[in-house]
Parts: sequence; structure tokens; C-alpha cells
Amino acid sequence: MEQIKLSPKQSEIVELNSGAFLVVASAGSGKTRVLTERIKRLMTSSKGRILAITFTNKAGEEIKDRIGITEKTKEKVYIGTFHSFCQSILEIRFKLLGYEKMPHIFEDDSDRTEIIEQAINDVPYFKEIYESKDSKERTLYKRKVLDFISTVKRELVSPEDLIEHSDNDELLILFETYQDILLSNNAIDFDDLILLIYKLLKNNESVGNLYRKSYEYICIDEAQDLNNAQYQLLKAISGNKIKNIMLVGDPNQSIYAFTGSSSEFMTNNFINDFIVKKYELDENYRCSKNVINASNTLISKPDINNYVVEGIFEIKACQSERSEAEYILNKIKALINLKYHDDIEGEITYNKIAILGRNKFIFEEIEQLLKINNIPYYFKSGNIGIKFSTSFMKAFDLYFRIFLNENDQLHLERLKKLLKVNNVFELNNINPKLKPINNILKFIDNLNIDNLSLKIKILKQSIMDNLDLTFSDEERNLIINEIDEFSDLWLEYQKKNIKRSLVGFKNSISLGITSSSKIKEGICLSTVHTMKGQEADIVFLIGMDEGTFPDYRAVQKGGLELQQEKNNAYVAFTRTKRFLYVTYPKTRKMPWGDIKSKKASRYIDNINI
Repeated sequence: MEQIKLSPKQSEIVELNSGAFLVVASAGSGKTRVLTERIKRLMTSSKGRILAITFTNKAGEEIKDRIGITEKTKEKVYIGTFHSFCQSILEIRFKLLGYEKMPHIFEDDSDRTEIIEQAINDVPYFKEIYESKDSKERTLYKRKVLDFISTVKRELVSPEDLIEHSDNDELLILFETYQDILLSNNAIDFDDLILLIYKLLKNNESVGNLYRKSYEYICIDEAQDLNNAQYQLLKAISGNKIKNIMLVGDPNQSIYAFTGSSSEFMTNNFINDFIVKKYELDENYRCSKNVINASNTLISKPDINNYVVEGIFEIKACQSERSEAEYILNKIKALINLKYHDDIEGEITYNKIAILGRNKFIFEEIEQLLKINNIPYYFKSGNIGIKFSTSFMKAFDLYFRIFLNENDQLHLERLKKLLKVNNVFELNNINPKLKPINNILKFIDNLNIDNLSLKIKILKQSIMDNLDLTFSDEERNLIINEIDEFSDLWLEYQKKNIKRSLVGFKNSISLGITSSSKIKEGICLSTVHTMKGQEADIVFLIGMDEGTFPDYRAVQKGGLELQQEKNNAYVAFTRTKRFLYVTYPKTRKMPWGDIKSKKASRYIDNINI
């Protein structure tokens, strides 16, 4: 294994052996390196296995790459998210939880929303009330119910406790109906995945003890993002047997309170529940001096001496959203033409640039200009699932789901609507628009693990031949690209899994465990939440006006909401390694058409540059 140079503080943490440890690690302090090196050391010095939990699949893959995962190391360490760890248990022990077959994960928000709509329609009283609401009220109502369901599951409240302590019978009934619909579809949602394994480990002593004996050490990365269910699952895994636990995180990067996350589980609960020794990593090995100085105006930090480079931090006030986009475009062109800068390793390319914003809607102007100027870019997506853009591949995905899960009525009905037919397996070939679907029917006929690769090739060839001229050249190319993407996912899944199944493959895609290995080219456009855990050499942080960042709703609510916004700004600042350009418009066009005057965000108003 490659020998990595560590600072004295980093080395001290890497060399820790038995015990419970909290490592408070600020942005750029090398916490992933420290965690990786400690895992490496424990793999060679300890006989026991290691459970390493990350909060993103990307972080898990990064640690695996640094360790160098082989069949031998897989026996020593499990690296993955809470959800992937729970899925690995569920795939083996689903019958102990009352399922006849491995349940499928409904990962998309549209799935959950559709189930709520079905639950409402199943109760005439609720249906009547729902139909009396306007479009906006219906959306808010569905969101309220879904938030309630997620909160119940994250707080690990049993239905009995819920009935006893809740005075909202309406939400209770919809909760129970929602769960019944999931069960009838042989499906679970993300919150169920952790809830089910928590119950299994708590209620089945033999299974719980089996996993407690399996692991001697537990490491949790980004521990500031723990929610109640995840923390209680950690305690259920450790029980009275595992005391060697390390939590690594930064309270100042806690930005997921809307999902029930809180740094309190790391800084308070963990310390109260275990005999904990605390360490701090406050050095910075990533960001330039000027970026560090700017980010420290948001979060008070000790003085740092080991700057990588001087770097650039600039704030630019623009007259409008359009002029803001034009400024960014011109700056990007100038940087690309510059080609090289002493502070940046290698040539300055589009791939080294990211444009961040608080919300996705503020990218409209800059996206238009990037398109007009033929500058390559892409929107960074989250970790979950795969999204097809063509109708053909949307149909393919739905067929694949219902082939694997005969109880999946949700996606069966969605497929019927997409094709505008009553029976999706007996199509009328007279309709030329449905002819290509026969290729999908041939694909799923007798599909299994052994012939999947061959069937993907046959499906792709049938689209390339395009004998019935159903598709335009442009649409055909898009479909071929998406078939290739599906094929890549299958290859990735095969590499990572010895015991393979089609259901395991589909659930692995749903959780983002298996994701496309293709490197996206061009400028990365991303919300701050989605960019968490990743960096770029050059970052443009746009829309830094009051009411946009911080979001006006957080300003109205104050308290924790506003603190989370401040943490968001800190995360945004520290996504850059070298250059950070912060911009905002003095006027912004509101959704209703008015032009509103804007002022600089409170997070940049007092920065002296």
C-alpha cells in the first residue's frame, strides 16, 4: 500500500486503537485521508472486521479506491452508506421481516407522491376534501403527509405509539394506507430500509449478535449528517459488544436538517452514550489563503498557517441576472484563454470549473449563455437512481421493474398511461408507435442473470438497425446512449458483487450504489447541497443576494433554519480549491413578473477584500 505523508495531528488519529473517538474535522483538513489511513492500518493490525459508513456513494468509492479493494480486503472491511449496508442485510434476511420475496426500493419522489394520491383516493372522505383544494393546496397537502411519514420513520415511532400520542387521525390513516400500498407492491421506501434493519437488529437477538461479532471497529464519516434513525441503528449495531467507534465530522457543515439530520447526535448523544475521547483537525490542505480567510468570516476558526497557495476571492455586484451571467461567461472565457496559472496545477479547462447556487432556478441565465457559446456543461445530479430522457427508455425502465416485481402495480399503471394501452404485454402492432416496444418485450422474455449482457447487445442493435424508421436519427442516438448507460451500470454491478441477482441489480441502481462510471465533461452546475463532499479548482457562487441565499423562508423562520443557511454558505465557500468568484444581481425578476431590487447577502456584506 502507498505510504501517505501525514501531519502530526493526522498521524495521532490514524494510530488510535481501541476506544470511542470523536474527530471534529474542518473543511479541507484531510479527514478522508485520515479515515482511509486508519482503516488501512486496522486492516493489517487487527484480526476483526471493520465497518466504514459514508454518507455518499462517491465518498465510499473514494475510500475504496485509496485502500485498493480486492477480494481479500472485502473480507476485512465493509465500506458503504447506511442504506447500502442495510440493503446488504435485507437481501439475506428479508424473510425474517415478513417478506416472501426481496422487496423493491421505490426511490423516486414521484413514486411516493403517487402512493399518497392513491391513499387519499382509497378513503372517500379524504378524496372529497382533497378534490376541493386548488393545485397549490394539493401539492402542500401531499408534502405535509410525506413529511409526516418520513418523520415517523426517522424517529422510529411504532404505529401503536403513533396512535397513542397523535391527535391527527387523518395523518395516521394516510400513514397506514401508504404502508399498506407499499406492502401490496412488495416495495419499501428509503426510510423503511433503515427502519426495518433497526427493528431486525433490536428484536432478533441472534441476528443482532451475529453482526456485532462480525465487526470489531466502526467508522462513520460526515457524522454531522446523522439523523435519529441512523444514530439508533449505529447503537443497535454496536450493542454491548462493539466499543471501538470513530465518528468524524464538522458541525459547521451540517446542512440537512430538513431530512432530520443534526450534528447533536455527533456532539452530544455520542459523547453521552459512549466513553469518548475528542480530537480536532483544524488544518487546511485544500483551500487557498484567500478562500480560507473568506470562509472564516462565516465560521470562526483558529488562524491557519499552512496555506496551499494565495488563491483568488472576489465579490462582484451585477446590475441584473443577465449581466451576472455575462460577467461569469466572460470570466470563464478569460480563464480558459489564460490556460495556466501558478496557483492551479495543470491547464485550466472547463472540467476544473463549477458554478454553484442555492437553488436550481437561478441557473437559467447562465445556462442559456453557455448553450449559445457552445461551452460544455452538465448539471450534477444526486446519488439516487437513473433518469432516462427518451420515452422508449422510460418504457424500458418500467417494463424492467414490473418484470422483476410482479406485485408492482404502481409502475404497471404508469406504463399503461405512457403507452396509452390497457394491456402492456399484448400490444396492437398496427400502431407503428408501439412497434419498438416489441423489442423491449423480447428483451424481458426469459431474462436472467446469465443472458442479460447478450440481451442488452441485441436491444441496442435493434435500435441501431431502426428498420421501421420509427425514430429520428437524433432520438435513436439518445436511446443508444441510454442503453449504453444501462449496460455500464450492469458492468459496474458485476465488478462489485460476487452474489448477483436482477433484483439486487435494480435495488443497487435505486440506491446509487451502482452508478455510471462515465466521467462527465465540461463545467459542473450544481446546487450547494448536491455539491457537498466534492470540490473544484475554480468556483463561481452565483445568486448571493439576500432572500436567495439565505433563502427567504429561512430568514422568516430564523433559528435553526437560518443557522443551516449559514452552514450552507460555508460549505459553498469551501467547495473551491483555488479561485472563488461570488456574484449577485442588484435586481431580480420575481416569479410573478415584477423586478425587485436586491442587496448583497448577509454572508458577503461584511467581507473586506
